[in-house]
Amino acid sequence: MLLTGNPAKISVYRNIYDHIIDAKYIPGQKISEKELSEEYQIGRTPLREIIMQLKSDGLVETIPQSGTYITKIDLKDAVDARFVRESIETKIIREAAVKITPSQVVDIESILRKQELLLGNDDFYHDFLKLDNEFHETFYKIIDKDNIWKWIQEISTQLLRFRNLRLLDKQFSWEKLTSDHRKIVDAVTNHDFEEASHLVENHTHLMLDEKEDLMKKFPNYFN
Repeated sequence: MLLTGNPAKISVYRNIYDHIIDAKYIPGQKISEKELSEEYQIGRTPLREIIMQLKSDGLVETIPQSGTYITKIDLKDAVDARFVRESIETKIIREAAVKITPSQVVDIESILRKQELLLGNDDFYHDFLKLDNEFHETFYKIIDKDNIWKWIQEISTQLLRFRNLRLLDKQFSWEKLTSDHRKIVDAVTNHDFEEASHLVENHTHLMLDEKEDLMKKFPNYFN
């Protein structure tokens, strides 16, 4: 996020950004500056700055004589971002499995237990996704590579959109996701860096599984 300025403007930007990532604003949807200005109680000038940043993020586009629209999900961009993350995270987890301390194990276990407790609650997936990011980010922090995590997030916008859309699918197995996390924690706790790396490789590969099926369910959401 490159937007700067007063906290209120950045908060509105973050809100709109999250709504697009979470598919509350759906791909292809037309958005109105007037309606956004009224909804968020923000002036037209700062709102236009926000929209310019969202254009830079690849999340909105303006079509002359038509209007501003939420972009469709760029699947190639998502695939490329997954490749980068998989390549890096397998190395991150190997090093974390060697260096992790008992207190850091406790922190990871706490995140995992919170995820497991959320399963089955109404409208739980937003909180679950935040914990999912926190779970993975923690391994980067263990080896003092949290800046790399931030860089990965910056290039993973389309991957995040795809992942969140996939997780909204009622047939998605949340239990499989938490089971994968549990196995990763066990391998890291046992300092089994080979197994941890293998598990993370498989886990990150899941991000784009069933893409053909999802494209059939949401054909108008993709480029």
